[in-house]
Amino acid sequence: MVFSIKHIFTLVSVLFLSASLTTSVSVQENFAKCLSVNSKLSIPRSTIYTNNSSSFTSILQSSAQNLRYLVPSVPKPEFIFRPLTEFHVQAAVICARKLGIQVRVRSGGHDYEGVSYVSEIESPFIVIDLARLRSISVDIKSSSAWVQAGATIGEVYYRIAEKSKVHGFPAGLCTTLGIGGHITGGAYGSMMRKFGLGVDNVIDARIVDANGRILDRKAMGEDLFWAIRGGGGGSFGIILSWKIKLVRVPATVTVFTVTRTLEQGATKLLYRWQQVADKLDENLFIRVMIQPVNGSRIGKRTIATSYNALFLGSANRLLKVTKKSFPELNLTRKDCIETSWIKSVLYIAGFPSNTTPKVLLKAKSSNKAYFKAKSDFVQKPIPETALEGLWKKFLKEDNPLTIWNPYGGMMSKISESATPFPHRKGTLFKIQYVTAWFDGDKKSQKHINWIRNMYKYMGPYVSSSPRAAYVNYRDLDLGMNKKNHTKINKAKIWGAKYFKDNFNRLVNVKTKVDPIDGRRNLQSGLLQRASYPLYKTTQINSKFKHGSRSRNLLKKMIFSTNYILLILSSVLLLSVSGKSSVSILDNFFQCLSVYSQRSVPFSAFCTQKNSSFSSVLQSSAQNLRYLKPSVSKPEFIFTPLDESQVQASVICSKELGIHLRVRSGGHDYEGLSYATEIETPFIIVDLAKLRCITVSINDNSAWVQAGATNGELYYRIAEKSKIHGFPAGLCSSLGIGGHITGGAYGTMMRKYGLGADNVIDARIVDVTGRVLDRASMGEDLFWAIRGGGGASFGIILSWKIRLVPVPETVTVFTVSRTLEQNGTKLLHKWQQVADKIDENLFIRVIIQVTGTGKHKTITTSYNALFLGSVQRLLQVTQDSFPELGLTRKDCIETSWIKSVLYIAGYPTNTPPEILLQGKSLFKNYFKAKSDFVKEPIPETALEDLWKKLMEEESPLMILNPYGGMMSKISESEIAFPHRKGTLFMIQYLTLWQDVNEDETKHIEWIRRLYNYMGPYVSMFPRGAYVNYRDLDLGMNKKNETSFIKAIGWGSRYFKDNFERLVKVKTRVDPDNFFRHEQSIPPLPIESEPEYCVA
Repeated sequence: MVFSIKHIFTLVSVLFLSASLTTSVSVQENFAKCLSVNSKLSIPRSTIYTNNSSSFTSILQSSAQNLRYLVPSVPKPEFIFRPLTEFHVQAAVICARKLGIQVRVRSGGHDYEGVSYVSEIESPFIVIDLARLRSISVDIKSSSAWVQAGATIGEVYYRIAEKSKVHGFPAGLCTTLGIGGHITGGAYGSMMRKFGLGVDNVIDARIVDANGRILDRKAMGEDLFWAIRGGGGGSFGIILSWKIKLVRVPATVTVFTVTRTLEQGATKLLYRWQQVADKLDENLFIRVMIQPVNGSRIGKRTIATSYNALFLGSANRLLKVTKKSFPELNLTRKDCIETSWIKSVLYIAGFPSNTTPKVLLKAKSSNKAYFKAKSDFVQKPIPETALEGLWKKFLKEDNPLTIWNPYGGMMSKISESATPFPHRKGTLFKIQYVTAWFDGDKKSQKHINWIRNMYKYMGPYVSSSPRAAYVNYRDLDLGMNKKNHTKINKAKIWGAKYFKDNFNRLVNVKTKVDPIDGRRNLQSGLLQRASYPLYKTTQINSKFKHGSRSRNLLKKMIFSTNYILLILSSVLLLSVSGKSSVSILDNFFQCLSVYSQRSVPFSAFCTQKNSSFSSVLQSSAQNLRYLKPSVSKPEFIFTPLDESQVQASVICSKELGIHLRVRSGGHDYEGLSYATEIETPFIIVDLAKLRCITVSINDNSAWVQAGATNGELYYRIAEKSKIHGFPAGLCSSLGIGGHITGGAYGTMMRKYGLGADNVIDARIVDVTGRVLDRASMGEDLFWAIRGGGGASFGIILSWKIRLVPVPETVTVFTVSRTLEQNGTKLLHKWQQVADKIDENLFIRVIIQVTGTGKHKTITTSYNALFLGSVQRLLQVTQDSFPELGLTRKDCIETSWIKSVLYIAGYPTNTPPEILLQGKSLFKNYFKAKSDFVKEPIPETALEDLWKKLMEEESPLMILNPYGGMMSKISESEIAFPHRKGTLFMIQYLTLWQDVNEDETKHIEWIRRLYNYMGPYVSMFPRGAYVNYRDLDLGMNKKNETSFIKAIGWGSRYFKDNFERLVKVKTRVDPDNFFRHEQSIPPLPIESEPEYCVA
């Protein structure tokens, strides 16, 4: 039987018709019709996202932080409604009530138990997401601001600071909290001891009540106004906006973080903190963050206590305060950073140094994990013996964290009944407990059991009768409502913990303003009577409620739908099998001949049947692990001869549904350009024949095609000029196309920055097959391809680079020291000076195991380039690094092009022409990782590091210094973010030569080494270099590029730039055609305009 397109279309039409009959009129359609009748402003259909919408999942996940409530088994809403105006919210409440639809409302933020977007007791339900209501109007004259509920704390802070440097608002420390829900729970922050909570500084509000009325403070009355300020979200109505009172802050504030481990007396210091934290000057807020870290001994963990603080005043004044009241902390001027209030917000929130305040406008949280949290309030210092017992419990869990926030000051002056938030006088500090995990939901119970046991252990040392808890850290272990069953006696158990005696008044308010309990969740406020009817039945349910005839009709419709689905799937399978009879190569070749401007010879293809296939595949591959027989191989390798053939290959791959990988040669540590574990079949587009280089000395620039190597580029520049160069990679066989996409560091980075910092134009083939230059691609895409990693946005055809001046004579040297020659002390000193030394001097350190048997040791080799004469170099090292003991005999004066050969490790007197060969000498089985270091690694840690290196057969570490120009370029200038504050970068490698050797032992070794180095390198996030790809950090799966999962590795490579990269990807490649195991994921939602109502 032959099925035409017309037949298939008919089947599809019948399918959709019968499917629509099975549900009669959907909940969504009823809701949309009701909205159009009840809203004063028209409501576009694009504001409603159903389970069938491509963007449903991304919107559901957008502000959700706890991944436990995003797993497939958790109920999802029927749809998400994103209102654009207050009138839309008003209509939504009216319609939900009329149609008997259960509503959940969210404005973003923590929501630890997911009650704003998940319902275990009410289904079906919908989510009203206030993300588009984020207008902020600041009035400095009246020291106030109106803030819509969907705005984040960070946005509020930014808009205040935009208008005044001496005003602020005392709310949350986490900048991505949605202001609407945040204030309903209290809203504590780093200025609470001076000004109280966020709720203590609210002077008006606008709310939609259960009847759909929009009320301000005057219209709602003081009882309801009291209840919404600290009585918890989701009980009394939908907050539209808050009017907040601004507070005065100094032009200069001071922040610091001081960390102490158990070995440094952490227990005694924490005990002392408990005695003073609530009594200190109210301008000083010192919280303590406590977590396990790797200890100085191999395989041993310890507890680190970090004192993270804000002082509303100068460093000098702060030091007087701590010396008088908390001298045990031993705070020094060096520990302190004077800054503006808005920058202190970034510091306390954990943003990297020199992050610009504009990051607060991004309003996206990267803190997503599977976690469980609890809270306590402490009224007497916890004894040291109890703390020691707590440490033992903490060391048994994978990723526990506890944060202790001090009270006192203004918190002790405000009455417990002033707002529903009751935890005031007598409280020393609040505790937040968290356990987080990242391996999915399978082991959740283990971690949840741990935190429950730990919470039980803390019982004798915290508040009692009741044991208090913070409502913004919801904890369903304390008790919860049941479906259609909200008994006040049971609710008092958790209600008293959150609100103490204020719970009774909250129940009275709830009974008055929402007697039908239309605004309810697992821990919402309750009625005094439980006899009110609840609107539960939708029109769909009632329509098929009576009579067997209706039920039989429904069954027939469902059977009919399933039968048509079966036929349709058979037709589709038939058409696919017919298509597969023609080979992928034949289809691709025929398509290329249509789209390419130049004829494509069949010799441009190399299939697995060709005798040269292995040599072509291996030509630029360095990691032999990805050339083993067990690793998937491409269907064929296509080597285009010009730009039009690259263009055609993209068009044809897309049309034929063929997955492609692109390579220009180079490192590619995880083989992503020529191997894949997640996409088969696939092909390789190899740019090896696109290697034209045009150097223009007149305007100090060059155009370089993607297949050319660094060495070829350097040679062609030196061929034209002895006083020009380019600051890119040290390895001369790197393909320039992919190299620059990751940053491209080299020996002149401290003088001129990265290769990517010196790109002034580019040509790229985008997902539609267009060839674009900088002007036509736009600045966002041009920004993304410089440092954002390869193969995510298109295929780089060529770069236009800016040449830099170099002296006619430069100097190189290599000085080696073993452990027996004080190698450890010398390396410790190098860490202190390498980033601060003259920017013309680049000294990297190569560390490896040398010798055998009893003579086995560690050798540290200081391998350097100085842009100047040997005489000048000796003056620099004598002034800044005399410990190196550099002599004239160690130094070699040479030309810049010959220094390239020296640094790359070529033998003496090798002619520069070897750079034209473009072949790599480095081919091994290996695994690599990377780190960035911000503080010198202690000598004791280095000594333990040497022991670990000696456990492995062929380990290698390379330390590359930062500073100079690298500290002057902004983290957001290009996608590469590792700049100011970085002392040096570490590359770790383990290598082996035997193909039959078990690689597992080597990989496990380097993973243990990486774990050991954790305490000594960058954190939050732990940085990594994208050109040293490391799939241990996480990877995309087949047909799945989850933004949430990608944050795990994306933030390590790109820090805050990752979110902008995702936005660019979403705009230029929304269907994710260019993808690999660590490609930038698109969001499944198009960028949306902001809608603000003043």
